[in-house]
Amino acid sequence: MRICVTAAKTILAHSGKARRSKYERANFLRLDFSKAGKVTFYAEFPKSMELKGRKLGEWPELSLPIARENAHAMASGGLRAESVRAVVELYEQDLSAKVSRQKLSEGSYKTYLCRTAQVRQAFGDRDVFGEVGYQQIIAVLDNWIATKSNNHALELFAELRRIWKFAAPQFCNGRNVAASVPDDYVSSRVQRPTPTRLFTDIESIARLWMNVAACTSVHQKNAVRFMILSGVRPVNVCNLRWEYVSANLDEIVYPAGVIGMRGAMKTQKEFRLPVTAAMKTILQEQAAWRDAAVTCNQDYVFLQPRKPSEPFAKRSLDKLVKTHSPEDAVKGIRHDGTIKGRAGAFNTMCRKFLKSNIIAQMRARGYSRSDTREISQLCLHHSDKSADPMAEHYDFSDEILQEEMALKRQAFEAHEISILAQVALQRKRLG
Repeated sequence: MRICVTAAKTILAHSGKARRSKYERANFLRLDFSKAGKVTFYAEFPKSMELKGRKLGEWPELSLPIARENAHAMASGGLRAESVRAVVELYEQDLSAKVSRQKLSEGSYKTYLCRTAQVRQAFGDRDVFGEVGYQQIIAVLDNWIATKSNNHALELFAELRRIWKFAAPQFCNGRNVAASVPDDYVSSRVQRPTPTRLFTDIESIARLWMNVAACTSVHQKNAVRFMILSGVRPVNVCNLRWEYVSANLDEIVYPAGVIGMRGAMKTQKEFRLPVTAAMKTILQEQAAWRDAAVTCNQDYVFLQPRKPSEPFAKRSLDKLVKTHSPEDAVKGIRHDGTIKGRAGAFNTMCRKFLKSNIIAQMRARGYSRSDTREISQLCLHHSDKSADPMAEHYDFSDEILQEEMALKRQAFEAHEISILAQVALQRKRLG
C-alpha cells in the first residue's frame, strides 16, 4: 500500500489533479488516493445489486484486507438504501403481525403506532436509515426533550431504540447507532414520572355510586358500579363477555392466555371473580336489557349507549368517573410529575380503593395484617413471584380446597357491604 501511495502522489503531482481512485470490482471496493497521500476506502456496488455504498474508513487505521472483508460482508448482508420512514413502516407491519399472532393486544398496538408516528416525523423523506449517524440521533432526542413532556420523551426514546434494534441487522449491516446512546441520556435530562400517591375514600366512592344513577343509559351506570365493586382494571369492564359469566350468575372467570389466544387480564392468567349480590343485580339488569333489545352485541356485557353493536369504550368509562365523582374525591398531594389524578378523578382510584378497603374490612374481621395484604393481592389479581416463583406450576391446592375463592368471596362481600352502608347513610343525610 505504501508503494501505491507513493505512486499516486507522483502521478497526481504530475497531472495536477487533486485525487485519483482505483476500483476493485471483485471486492466491491474503491480506493481513493489524494495528493497529500491520504487513502480512503469506500464500499461500492453495481446498480443491479440495489445496495447503497458507504465509506468504510481510512488507511492505515483500516488495512486493505479488512476493508475488502467489510465490503464483502455488506454485499452478502445486503446493506439497503431504505429511508427511515420506510423502515418505520416495516416495523409497524411487524407489530401488526404480532397482533394477528395474538402476541400483542390491539390496545398496545395502537399505543405503539402513536409513538412510531412521532419517530417517523423526526426524520425527513430522504434520510437513509443506514446513513443516520450518532449526532443525528442525539439531535432528535434533544428536540424531544425540549418539546415533549417528560414521560413522552422517555417513551419515544425507548421506541426509537426498539425500531433500530429491529431494523439494524437488515438495513444497517448490524450497526445499531441507537444502542450507542447512553441509557440515561433522556432520563438524566428530564424528571422521570413517579407513580401517583393520590387516592380516594369511602365517602367519595359512595357519592360516585349515587351520582351515576343519573346516567341516561343503564350501561353507563352499571359499568361504573361494576368497576367500583370488582376493582378490575377499566379494560376488564369493557372486555367482559357473557361467556365469562357462569349460567347461575355466581362467578365470572376471565380466561388465561394460551397459544393462539390472548388472555383477558393483563397478567395473561385466569382470574376467578366471585359475584356478590349487587354484582348479580347488575348482571341481571344487563341481561334483561340485552334480551329486550331489537339488535345489539350479544357477546359483551356492557355496550356503548349510542352504538350497542360495540363494547363499552374505556375512554367513556374514564369520562364518567371524572364527571360524576364529587369535587373532593381525590385525596393526597398533586405535583407536576403526577401521572394520574392531575386532572381530577381517575379510573384506577376505584381499584386503589378496593385494595385499601378490603384490608380495612378484613382487619375488622380479625385477620392479621399479613393475611389481609395477601387477600387484597388475590382480589386485585396481583401476582407475587418473589414468595414462590414456581407455585403456578406445582401448587394446585386451591383447585382441590377452593380456599382462595372462599377468601375472595368473603372479601368482596365485605367490600360491597361497606360501600352500600355508606350509600344508605349519605342518602339518609340528604333525605
